[in-house]
Amino acid sequence: MCEICDARPKIQSPVWQRRDLMRAFAGGAAAFVLPACETTTNPETGRGQFIIVSDEQMSQAALQAWAQVRQQTPAWNNRAAQDRLRRVGMRVAQGAGRASQAWEFELFDSPQKNAFVLPGNKVGFYRGLYEMSERDDWMATVLGHEVGHVTGRHAAERYSREAATQTVLQVAGSQINSQIAMAALGLGAQFGLSLPFSREQESEADILGLNYMHAAGFDVKQAIPFWGAMSAGGGSRPPEFISTHPDPTTRIERIRGHINSQGWGPA
Repeated sequence: MCEICDARPKIQSPVWQRRDLMRAFAGGAAAFVLPACETTTNPETGRGQFIIVSDEQMSQAALQAWAQVRQQTPAWNNRAAQDRLRRVGMRVAQGAGRASQAWEFELFDSPQKNAFVLPGNKVGFYRGLYEMSERDDWMATVLGHEVGHVTGRHAAERYSREAATQTVLQVAGSQINSQIAMAALGLGAQFGLSLPFSREQESEADILGLNYMHAAGFDVKQAIPFWGAMSAGGGSRPPEFISTHPDPTTRIERIRGHINSQGWGPA
């Protein structure tokens, strides 16, 4: 998952809600087993990844978490907005060559400027972020980034790194630690449970997202004012995502460089 946050106070979930989510992850992850450790090359990025869990296993572990989010976070019942989100999201998915897969895009009624993705193509998008997305290209910037986390297999990679580091999986059939599952699947700052993806993964998702935006016919150059608006929205202190995501200036310059290098500029 990716968090795209501003510096405004976040909704805090009660303790019981956190416990319920931990139980959901632990239950959904109980079937994880440790296959042969190997490094595979991701065709989307061309880099090797240490992966010890399948996408199917990650998707199964995410199902209960997605159900919990939908149960405990109010949906934004705006049909026009929901239709727009799905339309833009499916265009981006098509640009990524994944339109044939099942995708679920859900709008949540919260002022947070935030979005996330769970394994199994479950995308959450918050009202605050939707309302600032004045152009479809801005929304596609976010959705391309989230799809990039999926195609980049970032949740599986995150889980594999955490599991290997903490030697959680000792033998085949061991149940994964729920905190590590949450770190990999990442519910977001609202639930106070997730650990951030690395800056490497965030930067990678940005670039993949730009590629998918361009393939889908969106204006990739609009990613620059979007991230500028996100940075400016931080108020008197830096946006929260700076602490775990690339510095906004660095991020924008990297995006600009990729756009120009692909001949999509000048940006």
